Amino acid sequence: MNITYKPEIRFADIDSYGIVHNANFLIYFEQSRISLFKQIAGGWDWSEGGVLVARQEVDYKHPVRLGDDLEIEIWVENLGRKSITCSYTAHITKGGEKVLCAISSTVIVCFNNKTGRTTEVPEDWRSAIESLKLIKNSKDS
Repeated sequence: MNITYKPEIRFADIDSYGIVHNANFLIYFEQSRISLFKQIAGGWDWSEGGVLVARQEVDYKHPVRLGDDLEIEIWVENLGRKSITCSYTAHITKGGEKVLCAISSTVIVCFNNKTGRTTEVPEDWRSAIESLKLIKNSKDS
C-alpha cells in the first residue's frame, strides 16, 4: 500500500523559470514522510526517539508549475535493522494522464536523542509497516 500526499504549490515555491524550485521537492517529500509516519507510529515523543536523514536522492523528470495539482506517493522500499528507506513518485495530471515529475528515495536512520546514538527500528514501527503492507521490498541493512 502506498500513502498519497498532495502538497499545496505556493507562489514562494516557484523559481525565476516559473517552475517549482528543485529544493522544494525535499520539503514535499518530507511532508509526505510525516504522513507516512502518522500511519506507522501515530504520535510519538520526538524528545527521545526520532529519525535522521542519512541519504536523499531525487531524479527530476518534468517541471511542476504554480496551479498544478502535485500528488506524491510514498512507501517503504527497504526495512533494515536501524534504517528505513522511503521511496516516492511525484506526478501531476495533464490532459487526463499522469505525468511523472520526480522519483526519490530517502534513507532514514533511527536515532535516540537522549543517548545521541542510532538505534534499531522500533518493533512497533516494524509491525505497523508490515501489517499496513507499506513495504514493497525487505532486506536487512
